[in-house]
Amino acid sequence: MERAEWLKQMRDKTEALYDHFSPLYWVKYGMWVSETHVRYLLKFLGRVAPRSTLLSAGCGAGLYDGMLLEAGHSVVGIDLSAGMLARARERFPKVRYEKKGLQEMDFQNEFDGVICIDALEHVFPEDWPVIVHGFREALKPGRMLYFTLDISATDWLEEAYEQAKSRGLPVVFGEVAAEVDIAFEKVMAMEYGDVPPDELADKAVYHYYPSVDQVRKWLDQEKFAIEAEGTGIWYKHFVVRKR
Repeated sequence: MERAEWLKQMRDKTEALYDHFSPLYWVKYGMWVSETHVRYLLKFLGRVAPRSTLLSAGCGAGLYDGMLLEAGHSVVGIDLSAGMLARARERFPKVRYEKKGLQEMDFQNEFDGVICIDALEHVFPEDWPVIVHGFREALKPGRMLYFTLDISATDWLEEAYEQAKSRGLPVVFGEVAAEVDIAFEKVMAMEYGDVPPDELADKAVYHYYPSVDQVRKWLDQEKFAIEAEGTGIWYKHFVVRKR
């Protein structure tokens, strides 16, 4: 299979999976908020002017959008999953939500800040530079971006790569996708209302884990200056400024 065709299948499956289980989102995950995420989100908010207009990119069901609203800001949210956006609109009717993938961002100097939390792990390596550039274009000069980088699988990436290659998948190093097709079918076949085990749900969706050094290079290429950086459970955190 050609890589472009395979990547499209991976993206379509990701969208379908999130749509399928979006009605259960607040039941299963709505109470889980990472303390480290909150700490770095507060670092971001401390660098944003009062009554700013903020972009919540890859917002999902809006788990952290309430914090932006409570801080007195206007919010625009974008996500690929229509189902997750429906859950977000139910919770946060004041937010303007749009169905748009991170790769399709076309904003120009519109926002005083951008957040992208727990979303970039589903982004292909080819799309990372495009998305970082999109963040830059969306921000006004000197404004802030906060995003998370999933690092939870980096200790077994070699094994995941070899496993995927043995199955004939057109992967590059850092991608974890060997079991997506089988796990996806199992999850989608479950009865409505059933919540899949976390391990099965995780295997049913594509992941890519770039190195931290590579992410820093992409940021530098787009002239972002790192103002705060740290590691929590499963995630690396970046608060950066558009130079």
